[in-house]
Amino acid sequence: MPNTPHRNLKREVLSLLQEKDLPTLKKEILCFTPKKVVNVLIGALCHRVEEVRWKAIACIGPVVAAIAEENMESARVIIRRFMWMLNEESGGMAWGVPEAMAEALANHRQLAEEYTSILISYIWLEGNLLEYPPAQRGVIWGIGRLAQVFSDLVAKFNGPTYALHLLDSEDLWVKTLACWAYIQMQEIIPRNLKEEICQKLANFSSQNFVILLYDGKALVKANSEDLRSRLTALLN
Repeated sequence: MPNTPHRNLKREVLSLLQEKDLPTLKKEILCFTPKKVVNVLIGALCHRVEEVRWKAIACIGPVVAAIAEENMESARVIIRRFMWMLNEESGGMAWGVPEAMAEALANHRQLAEEYTSILISYIWLEGNLLEYPPAQRGVIWGIGRLAQVFSDLVAKFNGPTYALHLLDSEDLWVKTLACWAYIQMQEIIPRNLKEEICQKLANFSSQNFVILLYDGKALVKANSEDLRSRLTALLN
């Protein structure tokens, strides 16, 4: 597999993303040259199938980490590429990019130390707020994902506090992913913030739906009402 001709790389990687289960996929993706396969994975963030998009996100993490171990500056270039794609001046909506950036950080401590503050700034009202709800979904998922592995960095840069306004979002996916993220952040939520979160949860819509997400280990289907109820119980 490492000797796959360049012209066939995209086809083979997309086939793996569509056909392999996640544990197998992660192992096989790392058989490719990281600097080459990462571009195919970034392209797959726009795939029409949601499961394929999430698999690409999950694979980007270990691939960027492998690049960082070989050449840290090359990994920084990829993170800066994500940042450019999230910049309004880039001229497009970068589907899956906040998630990909977060997963890369979650797989490498030094990258996380350097860029967690920037990821969190994308949901900070006085920071680099991304106003488009689909982008906010990706950022808040990413903050929750980072909290699973580097909760100290999420706490250091006030992730729980800056995320609070997302619980008032008119976008149900943003609110639901914020619940998921707060569950991951439960150990670092300031005491004075817990009551505010509970008040906002009490005003949630009764509409219930299921979302697909990567929970750091596997692709799972999460029920919005279950997440809200679970978070409420954890905070009380």
